[in-house]
Amino acid sequence: MILNATVLLNSLEFARRSGLRAANPYFEYYAALSLLRGLVYTIPTEEWNSGELMAISHTRAINVAFDWLAKFDKGLAAEMKKTALQLKAQRELIAYKAPASGDRNLGANYDLDDFLTILAEVAEFNSELLEGSITKNADPSSFEVLDEDIHQIANVEVEGFAFSDDEDYWRLGYVQRKTKRPYHLALFMHPSQSEDFIGAWDGDEDAGEAFSNGSPSNWQAIFDVP
Repeated sequence: MILNATVLLNSLEFARRSGLRAANPYFEYYAALSLLRGLVYTIPTEEWNSGELMAISHTRAINVAFDWLAKFDKGLAAEMKKTALQLKAQRELIAYKAPASGDRNLGANYDLDDFLTILAEVAEFNSELLEGSITKNADPSSFEVLDEDIHQIANVEVEGFAFSDDEDYWRLGYVQRKTKRPYHLALFMHPSQSEDFIGAWDGDEDAGEAFSNGSPSNWQAIFDVP
């Protein structure tokens, strides 16, 4: 989800440079939602529930994420939740109301990079706590990636349409074969994984002014992506 948010943030910058203002509220909100979901996935009290956690609603993702953040800083959690709701409202305004004034009434009283960075760092912190707890309390040899879990992640059904991702199957299969225990997010990421995921969204270089995520130096705005 960190990589997905990185792609969306790069897409936002491309849209801004291109004057494609109608897309900006979508990129802003869905970058935030990606990291809200990513944070929720690392909260130890949230149950996987046979993959149903991946279908968590927008509202529940916001509530769960900031309820967790409030355990560390209530003021910051309240402020960031307000920003998340603003991003959601602005995306819905453009999508559902189609205002004749365009984006004139949208606010920009937030620092999106800072907002996303905090969410990514809290998810990283959660994953470090998980790794530390496993190191202290569990036998690493008991760690196992189950075939059914891989299938639930790589094969998704939405509104009766099935989507199967061969790249997800391959990556998770590699984890199943080679990874002997869970690691925190920053250590779990691999440069080739980052390059493949982010590069999959680059445009055709022969298509003129095509979108490109650029080099790895352009992927560091919200997290230390390897």
